[in-house]
Amino acid sequence: MTAKFKSNSRLLLTQKYRPLELEREVRGFWEKNQTLKKLEEIREKDNRGLLGYVEGPPTLNGIQHVGHARGRVIKDFRYRLKTMQNFYVAFWAGWDTQGLPVELEVEKTLGAKNKKELIARVGEERFVEECKKSIMKYHREWVEADKNLGMFIDQDKAYYTHQDRYIEREWQYLKRAWEQNLLGEGYYVVAYCPHCQTSLSNAEVGLGYKEVEDPSIHFKFRLSETENEYFVIWTTMPFTLVTDIIIGVNPKEEYARVKVDNEIWILARARVEPIMEELEIEEYKVHEIVKGKDLVGIKYEYPFKDLIPKQRELDELPLIHTVVDEDFVDVSTATGIVHLAPANGEDDFLASQKRKLPMYAPFDEQAMFTEEAGKFAGFFVRKTDSMIVDELHNRGLLLKVKTVKHEYPTCWRSHHKLVWMARREYFIWIDKINDKVVKAAQNVNYFFDSPKNRFLAFLKEGKRWCISRDRVWGSPLPIWVCEKCGSKTLVASKKELVEKALELPGKDFELHKPWIDRVILKCEKCGGRMLREHFVLDVWHNSGASPYARFTDEEFSKLVPVNFLTEAVDQTRGWGNSLLLEHVILTGKAVAPYEEFLFQGFVLDAKGRKMSKSLGNVIEINKLLKERSADISRFYFLWKCSPIDSMNFDPQELRGRPYQVLSTFYHLHNFFLQNAEYDNFNPKTHTLQWATKKNVLSTPDRWLLSKLQSLVKYFTERAEACEFNFALSKLEDFVVNILSRQYVPMIRRDLWSDDPETLNRRLAVYATLWNILKTLVLLFNPATPFLSEALYQKVYKELDDSLPETVNLESWPEPDTSLEDATLEEEFEVLLQSLPIVYSARQDAQLKRRWPLAKAIVVAPKKSQEALKKLETLFLELANIKTVEYAEELPKVDSERWALASEGELQVLLDTIRDEALEGEGLMRDLARRVQALRKELGFSPTDIVEAVHVAELDPKDIELLKPYVTEMEGLVRAKTVHVHGERVEVDADWHESKLDRKKVYVAVL
Repeated sequence: MTAKFKSNSRLLLTQKYRPLELEREVRGFWEKNQTLKKLEEIREKDNRGLLGYVEGPPTLNGIQHVGHARGRVIKDFRYRLKTMQNFYVAFWAGWDTQGLPVELEVEKTLGAKNKKELIARVGEERFVEECKKSIMKYHREWVEADKNLGMFIDQDKAYYTHQDRYIEREWQYLKRAWEQNLLGEGYYVVAYCPHCQTSLSNAEVGLGYKEVEDPSIHFKFRLSETENEYFVIWTTMPFTLVTDIIIGVNPKEEYARVKVDNEIWILARARVEPIMEELEIEEYKVHEIVKGKDLVGIKYEYPFKDLIPKQRELDELPLIHTVVDEDFVDVSTATGIVHLAPANGEDDFLASQKRKLPMYAPFDEQAMFTEEAGKFAGFFVRKTDSMIVDELHNRGLLLKVKTVKHEYPTCWRSHHKLVWMARREYFIWIDKINDKVVKAAQNVNYFFDSPKNRFLAFLKEGKRWCISRDRVWGSPLPIWVCEKCGSKTLVASKKELVEKALELPGKDFELHKPWIDRVILKCEKCGGRMLREHFVLDVWHNSGASPYARFTDEEFSKLVPVNFLTEAVDQTRGWGNSLLLEHVILTGKAVAPYEEFLFQGFVLDAKGRKMSKSLGNVIEINKLLKERSADISRFYFLWKCSPIDSMNFDPQELRGRPYQVLSTFYHLHNFFLQNAEYDNFNPKTHTLQWATKKNVLSTPDRWLLSKLQSLVKYFTERAEACEFNFALSKLEDFVVNILSRQYVPMIRRDLWSDDPETLNRRLAVYATLWNILKTLVLLFNPATPFLSEALYQKVYKELDDSLPETVNLESWPEPDTSLEDATLEEEFEVLLQSLPIVYSARQDAQLKRRWPLAKAIVVAPKKSQEALKKLETLFLELANIKTVEYAEELPKVDSERWALASEGELQVLLDTIRDEALEGEGLMRDLARRVQALRKELGFSPTDIVEAVHVAELDPKDIELLKPYVTEMEGLVRAKTVHVHGERVEVDADWHESKLDRKKVYVAVL
């Protein structure tokens, strides 16, 4: 064998994969070359189609963390995939800059207890300016995080939800709702956050359930015309007894009159035994069974008329403090009788409205009881729970009190318990168009059934949408009310405001409080002054308007419905919902504004806990990427699990398999480049077509090229289906197993020589690797853009300067059917099944893989034998065996001499006897491996030719065994000469100790 005695090759890639250095370099390359701008310009002019996209706008009230990053990686993956498929994608940024989250951040920054106190101290103008400062502070952090993460999103075309242009277009949705009689005001029970001092939509309520502690009380109300008969009732919200108006029973169910001591208690028949057990009452007797309908109309004694004058006044009215019939009353829980406080419960409210009962809602905006609540005035409603319990106890009406833990909705921003309160709000009556909404949603591709079913189930509820918020920093509700006649008008543009105004706050006023509240309109009916309703809009309405508000009319017509969106699974109640509702209202059609929507799972910490500041387990993306690779993090997000599953993010796992995959891929390029450059490989000349014409492609080359085609097909299908984990697992297997562990050993011997006669064979290997590795770079690009760009520039552009300027301008790979060979793949499958069996037999016999053996017998079916015979040369080389025989049945052999292993239909016998020639060759391979490891440690390239290798402290027998193989070892270790010694001699290099079985040997490389 002729060694490659040639000058050392120049390195374009560092010997070690250093992702952080590589990523810094690529960021600089993109910035210097304005890669994103060029990519967008080229695709906009030359594309196979336009794909709309609307950014689910991150709220600028905090810093990007790994939970955000997972979704952003998926968005960027999709953008790069579609761009490489030659689509133009409007991948433009967007920012949610208004609403409660921003206000809370400003309140915290300025050290205020609540909005009311802060506005009184600084005024609305200063408050608004502080909101703007706050969002820009976080905007810088988010843009930096996106840059670090490799997001190719266009920041120059970003939308901001607080800008006047956006607000005016958002108002068009309200105009359409107004025209269709879908928008109006009224009293209704809404979820209210006392801390944030604003109501929440039904969608928002579902975002914040957690386990809380509440009092659980059983109490009784006396029937008015009796001395000793009582209704038994249960609640976990004692404060609602302040606003109790009626109690409800199920008219179709049975109720029992139960004698307890000298009293008669009334409760659901099915609940008698459980309740008596709960109240620890052993002696009782069911006195009579009646139907719920028979209880309707009975008046009960409201117990706090002496404490609440308003209740005493209400008690004089018909139906107040009487029993009503409602089918929603459940007799399988509690006592089967419910007390109804219309000001504090949705069902309660509807029951009251149905009977035209007066509204009694004695609360202010801080959820404090007003003067109408009598003794309880001035107290926060939930603080009165204990007061109510005490009053019931003092009046002999309390049966039992304890504390229970249960799931209860909390504010998704402040995490305070919500309170249901009847308030005057503005609503969109979704129930009027719900059939269209559900139909539109059913035509969307959600990729997975579970989030689809969850979303559709929520939509089918069709509950009215409370869109008004009692805040400052938000899109104003554009409804003005006449002081004189009470008529209302909705104005949907600044131009129209100016035309209709009696008073303006100036020529160039902003569409925000306080300036918008200074716009006074003239009433068209009576000429009176019209003042704006003080509300701002729900932040979900704000972001849900983005498909129309962020585009021009022309862009909207071309790009909406957008092609693909993705957000966390909680957005089934949030942005995914508001986008859909508003688009159906705007268009009047049963059409969604998106064709596909992937709802991703949450990102948890390594222990499976929700990330929170209180636990101190939030991982900010900018901090993470100072120490860890963006590419490895991106690969990890996509690879670890299905996108719809919750993901336990463990930074330590980044050092494991994800690093191994990308490092292996990097070093495969090093291996290719060092060898290809050494032999002056020219990809323009030495193509696969050239290699085919020259008949220098080997069966391993053709097998690998065939495997690549199925990989391209599978990866593309799985990526399109958002099964990123399957796509990347397949890519991982191809790189680490098929290419690195299987193919490279098959062709490594071909590259050991620099013999001119075998040059074409080596060039064929490089042509194969060029095709394979370049295709893999393109497949990797959506997931790991830094590594793909670096390899593209340092390898492919270096060897072929006619290639596009960036990997992102390459076209997405498509399977080449001419390279597919199913029969060859089946034959290699047999080969690759047989080799682990050989290795297993070796392990049982304690024979190293590097030790050549004389003979193997393969026992297999005829078809498998034929496959192995075609690949016999390869089998012998990879199994490190000199000869092989085949049989259909296991022959009788000396079990002391032969080692046996089997799996399925394949069995392998190995001759374990080694003569001196085999021992010598095995020893040489053992030593060569140690020399190669030392070369790598010392920083030599695999193609570098060293002057000499010395091996010392060998036994005389070992030296004799090695002599016939010294020349072969020189080729294996890339050395001009190899010297073996019994003792260490003086050489111009350091000796390095190594273990050879149980002996020590020493190696020096010059």
